[in-house]
Amino acid sequence: MRREGLVGLLALLAGLATTPALAEPVCGQTERMTQLQAEWLRPRGGLLIAAHRAGHLKAPENSLAAVEEAVEAGADLIEIDVKVSADGVPFLMHDQTVARTTGGAGAAESLTYAQIRALRLADGSPPPTLLQALRSACGRVMVDLDLKTDGVAPVVAVVEGLGMTDQVLFFDSDSAVLAQVRGLAPDAEVMPRVSRADGLAEAVQGLAPVRVVHGDTDSLTPPLRSEIRTLGARVWVNSLGQVDAAVAADTPEVCPRLRALLDLDANIIQTDRPSDLRRALSSCRLGPKP
Repeated sequence: MRREGLVGLLALLAGLATTPALAEPVCGQTERMTQLQAEWLRPRGGLLIAAHRAGHLKAPENSLAAVEEAVEAGADLIEIDVKVSADGVPFLMHDQTVARTTGGAGAAESLTYAQIRALRLADGSPPPTLLQALRSACGRVMVDLDLKTDGVAPVVAVVEGLGMTDQVLFFDSDSAVLAQVRGLAPDAEVMPRVSRADGLAEAVQGLAPVRVVHGDTDSLTPPLRSEIRTLGARVWVNSLGQVDAAVAADTPEVCPRLRALLDLDANIIQTDRPSDLRRALSSCRLGPKP
């Protein structure tokens, strides 16, 4: 080998030796996240509060400002809705169309990334990408991704690329979609929904381990709750609607309504009013059943 070539090769090898690994995660660990993850692993642990569509009492739902609002409100998790643009970019949007939240037109997943970025939410910002939302949430709050898409691969790729697989929960009413997620990311946390009292086995089939099950007042019968305890999973319920309205108005029925949710073995509650809900639970001296 000519001397010039040898020198060049040695320089290249030296450069490779000092280059950081490409797979090094973007999102690092924080004390807050370590605490949340430890709590998450306790099936009958303390109550976790999830902010529905992030914190949207002041900010537009599913916006970067909503993420900030939820963090400031003390949420333990934020729930955000994820779609994928026509050219493969995951972004936040709940509805099938963009009309309600942006005033635009068209099916959300029929639009390109450039077309999505040209839209404006009520605060003047464009619908954020999943990448932007997760970078904002990184290390500060756990994230529940409500998969409003069949295109799960780009979503999983963003989560894994940021090194946030252990900070994110994937939710879908269709367990087959969650199985696709697990096929791509075996360590991903998934949350199946159980809408029937006899539906747990079907919902969790092929998904073990399952650390949380989404239920409701109709499905969470005593036998189902016993099955979930045997499974070693948390129970997620919603306080959306009448319960949140009672919390907001601070009516006399607040404590009975919250007690009824906790009697379902709930230890994760999704709400539109995270800080108000936490205050109400404290005022009512209520917590999850051991």
